[in-house]
Amino acid sequence: MAKIIYGVAGEGFGHSSRSHLIGQRLIASGHDVTYIASDKSYRYLEQYFGKQVIKIRGMFFVYQQGRISPFKTFLANTWKFPGTYWNNFKLFREIIAPMQPDLVITDFEPFIATWAHRHKLPLLSVDHEHVLTKCDLDNFKCNPSAKFNSLLVTKSYRIRAAAHIVINFFKTPVTTETTYLAPPVVRPIVCQTQATQGQHIVYYSTDRTGLDMLLATLQNFPNQKFHIYGYDQHTGHGNCILKKTSTEGFIADLASSKAVIASAGFSLLSECLYFRKKMLLLPILGQYEQIVNSHYVEKLKLGYSSHTLNKEVVANFLARIDDPMEPQDQVLWPDNEKFFEVFGTVLNKMGHSISKI
Repeated sequence: MAKIIYGVAGEGFGHSSRSHLIGQRLIASGHDVTYIASDKSYRYLEQYFGKQVIKIRGMFFVYQQGRISPFKTFLANTWKFPGTYWNNFKLFREIIAPMQPDLVITDFEPFIATWAHRHKLPLLSVDHEHVLTKCDLDNFKCNPSAKFNSLLVTKSYRIRAAAHIVINFFKTPVTTETTYLAPPVVRPIVCQTQATQGQHIVYYSTDRTGLDMLLATLQNFPNQKFHIYGYDQHTGHGNCILKKTSTEGFIADLASSKAVIASAGFSLLSECLYFRKKMLLLPILGQYEQIVNSHYVEKLKLGYSSHTLNKEVVANFLARIDDPMEPQDQVLWPDNEKFFEVFGTVLNKMGHSISKI
């Protein structure tokens, strides 16, 4: 049995849901797991693991008009960094250090990674973000500032990890011997839901503004039904139905949809791939990871991408929505058991068996 500290980034639902699943497997294998997490991830994980989750202060993004503002994000985090650092330093010294952990895992959580490096503890990085720095990607045109900012942030989010497991949906060469590519993992509720072919399109928004413009665009297609999530409302507007936030309701709608329109976040993208749903991706401007995701979705003919949503874009998507999703040997389809095969191999190399899973 190993004592494991598992750090989870506070921004983004994919970090917490993935860490939840991995932590359950580790605990079932007899390991002693303690999470440290901030913000949304702390609130999510605390529901399931209670006192095994310790709250820290974490880094965060500042959004402006539906996109990440690098300047405001930098200013806000810099302003709060001294208080954040000393709060976490005290917590690590008084609570984490006495635990004498054998292994530290980080899902894009920088403070525990830095602490593990300083205390010479083995560190395992498990996330999707390091596809940007640990894999050989296509060279394609994009906003250079978005690429630079994302690479800078990603490189700073780990300190000499002993190994990196990069969770990804396409095959690509890795650039170091200690980097391992693994397929996406999806939540148990997704695995337990059967995909069907309905007539509605799911739209998921991470931007809480611009609803009137969205409805005006989608109402140009009265014969097509749209189920809209992200505004936490339950109202009907002709062919558009706004739906309240609900995990069960959203997964049921996603599994029975004709297709999906959403940003290019990795977690939702993985669930679309699991259900084999054609996608129209709208990558958040300034977020290079999403730009990369949308590029490969188009390249592998898994869907389409656009920087804007207007009548012409929707019309083109509807015209091609029934095109077959051709099998691609370069696609890493979501597969929890294959992920855990990779995860187990890496842990065994680091001296910690998870053979019971």
